[in-house]
Amino acid sequence: MGLVLWMGAAQKPPVLLRVHLQAPEGAKGQVSVPVTLFQPNETIAIQNLPEVTEKEIRKISTRMDGTILVEFNDFGRTKLEVGTSTGRGLILVVLVNGRVVYAPRIDTVITNGAILLPAGSVTPEEIAQVNGDISKAKEQRLKDVPKSS
Repeated sequence: MGLVLWMGAAQKPPVLLRVHLQAPEGAKGQVSVPVTLFQPNETIAIQNLPEVTEKEIRKISTRMDGTILVEFNDFGRTKLEVGTSTGRGLILVVLVNGRVVYAPRIDTVITNGAILLPAGSVTPEEIAQVNGDISKAKEQRLKDVPKSS
């Protein structure tokens, strides 16, 4: 019985939201990973290291039309802008817990630090968990700030 209670109290693993760029064909020295897209149905290689991760998310929210707005902090905004600037014409792949949820071709530089994902691409539970993890991290940072005497 104690094991069941202990297992139930275990902390949930974090929701992983990663934004990757398609690996350019013939790029030497880059580590890439294959992913399968569904619209269009093809397999492409993405750069192993993400442009932005869940660590740079400021907030995720669901809009009235059901789409999901992912807003990044200043560091994430800069990384996203640089990635979409250097990756024009490539595919931007958004992964949530390893599943491809969005994969548009980059035709413009993202300067506002936000990505709009299709409705249903991130579950309400995942959104709540990411926002909860962000709040906990903020609280922890506030606790770590030395108090002035």
